[in-house]
Amino acid sequence: MKSIIMKELRLQRKLILIWSLILILTAAFGGIEFMGLQNQMDMLETTVADFPRIVKIMFGVDAFPISTPLGGYASMFYWYQLVLFALAVYLGFHIVSRDEKDNYADFIYTKPYDRKTVLLSKGTVVLIINAVFAVLTAVGTIIFLVPFLADGQTLMPHIMTSTIGMFLTQLIFSAVGMVFGSITGHFRRGMLGGFLVLVVTYAIAFSIEYIGNLDHLNFLSPVRYFNLVSLSQGGLSPLYLFLSAGLIGGLMFLAVKAIGRRDLI
Repeated sequence: MKSIIMKELRLQRKLILIWSLILILTAAFGGIEFMGLQNQMDMLETTVADFPRIVKIMFGVDAFPISTPLGGYASMFYWYQLVLFALAVYLGFHIVSRDEKDNYADFIYTKPYDRKTVLLSKGTVVLIINAVFAVLTAVGTIIFLVPFLADGQTLMPHIMTSTIGMFLTQLIFSAVGMVFGSITGHFRRGMLGGFLVLVVTYAIAFSIEYIGNLDHLNFLSPVRYFNLVSLSQGGLSPLYLFLSAGLIGGLMFLAVKAIGRRDLI
């Protein structure tokens, strides 16, 4: 199992390096933008207030005034999530389907490991990579964004809880990708299925946010499990922690069952 994990990490090193750089640069550009707007925050807040509510929701500036530390962080956190959740789906699907696509399956699946061990090893690699990306966004935010926000130090607890919540949601979407990678050998069809799930969950999340007073339906969309508003008010919800763990475990179970039935060689 350890040899598979190390092999997969070596194979994914280019993806890790490229996306790590992109995430750090995103945080840096966000910090530079807020630094340039420090003396114009009142005007920016007035401009944002005039946006239609659906537009504010789509750009992550609906929940908090953008001139506040939480508002500034929320506007960046929204884009972090969008990028990392899409990347999580791709990573989960790619790490399973790549063996067959690159004609590597006839090698790895004839080694003295059963398919369950191989898939769980790949799942461990997905967990490690998602953790790296989540931690990088937090570190980038602390280094590049917090210093340029008024009372930015008050964000530290929110950065911690939101990073944990984002990481768990990344794992859910990676597990979705792994299920599609285990079910189908058709690369385009599998990727389309995984991203369709992501789009549907975002559509549900937008609808809940736009209509309002529907927080009891948050369980329908992983995007809403650890939204910044609920985290800022009550921290990490035990209910959604358990639900996330259950979803990840259930999806991995489906992936193991599906890969066991596939003719890979």
